[in-house]
Parts: sequence; C-alpha cells; structure tokens
Amino acid sequence: MKETNLKNVMLVIGMSIYMGLPSLNFATSVASEDAPVAVTASKIKHEQRNLVIKNSGRISSKNEIRLSFKTGGLIKNIQVEEGNFVKKGQVLATLDLEEINAQHQRAASYYQQASDELARYTKLYDEKLVSMQLKQNAQSSYDNAAAELKIANFNRKLSVIRSPAQGRILKRFVESSELVSVGQPILLLASQKQGAVVRVGLIDQDIVKVSIGDQSKISIDAYPGRLFEGTVTEIAMSTSNMAGTFEVEISIDDQGYSLRSGLIARVEIMPSLGEPQFYIPIEAISRAKEGHANIFILVDNDRRVHQVSVEIIELLQDEAIVRGSLKASDKVIKLGTPYLTDGSYVSIEGFH
Repeated sequence: MKETNLKNVMLVIGMSIYMGLPSLNFATSVASEDAPVAVTASKIKHEQRNLVIKNSGRISSKNEIRLSFKTGGLIKNIQVEEGNFVKKGQVLATLDLEEINAQHQRAASYYQQASDELARYTKLYDEKLVSMQLKQNAQSSYDNAAAELKIANFNRKLSVIRSPAQGRILKRFVESSELVSVGQPILLLASQKQGAVVRVGLIDQDIVKVSIGDQSKISIDAYPGRLFEGTVTEIAMSTSNMAGTFEVEISIDDQGYSLRSGLIARVEIMPSLGEPQFYIPIEAISRAKEGHANIFILVDNDRRVHQVSVEIIELLQDEAIVRGSLKASDKVIKLGTPYLTDGSYVSIEGFH
C-alpha cells in the first residue's frame, strides 16, 4: 500500500514538473483522496463601483444641416465659403431662375384663365344658362390651376438657399455654374445655437451602463493638457454602423475655445452607479467557455469546496465581474482550482 501511494506521488510530481506548475504543495495534496488540497482563498467583493468607460470620437456640431435646393438646375452663384459665419435668413446660394420663372409664369397664366372661366360659368349657371356639370368642371379646372401655381411658387422660393439658423459653413460641396440634381447637398451648416458635441460608438457591454446625464471628461489632441467637461445627451437605441456599435452623443462645455468639427476627442464617461455586482480575483476562474466559468466556494466551515457556475460579465485588470448563485459573505478559492472538484477537502494556506 505504501509503495502504491509513493508511486502515485511520484507520478503527480512528474506531471507537475512537466506542466510547469509553480507549487509542489498542491500536487502532493491530491496524492490521496482523503488528503486536503492546499489552497489560497479570497473574500468575494459585492460592491457598487463607478467604472470609467473610455473611447474616442470626433467633434461635431450638435446640429449640422445639409442644405440643398428642392429643384434641380444650374447654380447661379454661391455667396459663402467654408468657414464663413452666417446669420439666420442670409442668402447663401441661388439657382439660375430663368426656367423656374418661366414655369411660374405658365402656372400663373393657367390660374388666371381658370379663374376667369370659373367666374363666367358661375354667372351663367346663376342665370340658368348652363348645367351644374359645366360649373363643376370649371371649378375643378380652377382648383388644379391653383394647386399648380402654389407648387410653382414653392419651387421658386426654394430655388434660393437661406440660412435656417445662425452658424458656420463647414463644407461647400459644389461651385457656381454647376448643374445639380434635386436634393443634392450644396452646403453643410453648423448651427451655433446648440454648441459642439462628440459622438462615440460603444459596444453592447458598455452601452447598458450609460444613462442620459452621465458626466464625462474629454481631452482633445488639438489642446494638449486641457480637460473639457461633458454630459451624455443622447443614446442610440440601435446600432448605427457596420461595426455594430451604439452611438452616444456627449455635449461639451467648450470653455470659450473654438472646437472645430472633425477634431479628435478622447472621452472618459463616468456612468451613474448601478446595482452592486460580484467581483472575484481573476485567478479564481476555472474552465471558462463562451462567457461562463466555474469557481469554487468554501463550505462546511471552510473545510470543503462547492463548485458554482457563473456568468462572466466583464474582465478587469486583476478581477472579474461575475453573476451567479453567490452571496456577499462567500469566500472563493483563488489558487489551487486545477486540483479541485466539487466537494474536495481543502486546507487554507493563505487568505486575501
């Protein structure tokens, strides 16, 4: 019997040397089923932490407006350049109105003709000289002509681009004398009223932690050493790009600095404190697969262990956030898990 145990010990020692295991104590402790396994343990932390979410994005204006003509045509002139500051209502660009004015003149002529016809047939009907049908036909012609004139007036009005708000021209997409199509972008305007924002894309594990009103610190490469304050103002409800991230918008206190669209910004978001979570040493994780792992909890006055399956929420530098059937008073095995099974006897060599 002694010879058999000695062979088992030598076999485990040989395996330990081959596998590069750091401690002989763990190997010798499993030589017998009755011998306790030497382990170290740690108390599970059940805490409410404010974990910082870091990401980067680009500065842009809160309200960026692409300006275009309702109708296509030849651009007569563009009166602003990129970077120009403009006032609300200021004329920014116009189409050549020769064709549009001709269309308006034709619509006005049809309208006048239909108006005269309606007046004539109404008088004749009142004198019982024409039927109701003829009067109704004249009314329909008048209504159609009035609608066409309204459309012509609207198109002529939108053949001139006026600034919808006070702001700055960020981009000029075309030049004078170019032929443009309906709705083609002509200018990009940044409204000054609502200020600058930075938009960042967050993965699903981070987006669920962020709430409207969360504070953030923002550093901008163009202003090294200076920190700007920010507040989360919008959170996307669905992914918005091929990367599968959720866009978060953060308004910035510019502190009087000129924050141009396109500047690179590095953001640290401080989410509001959520529910307490379980934190365990990362060494305690055993047999991790597809976001789940096993850990060993001390039971029976710290003499035995019970294997518990947990879901890994997030891996930190030296800890893991997990979810499972745990209690705040539980103690988890930190070192020695490779030699344990559910119900193994243990001896505590160290407690952290």
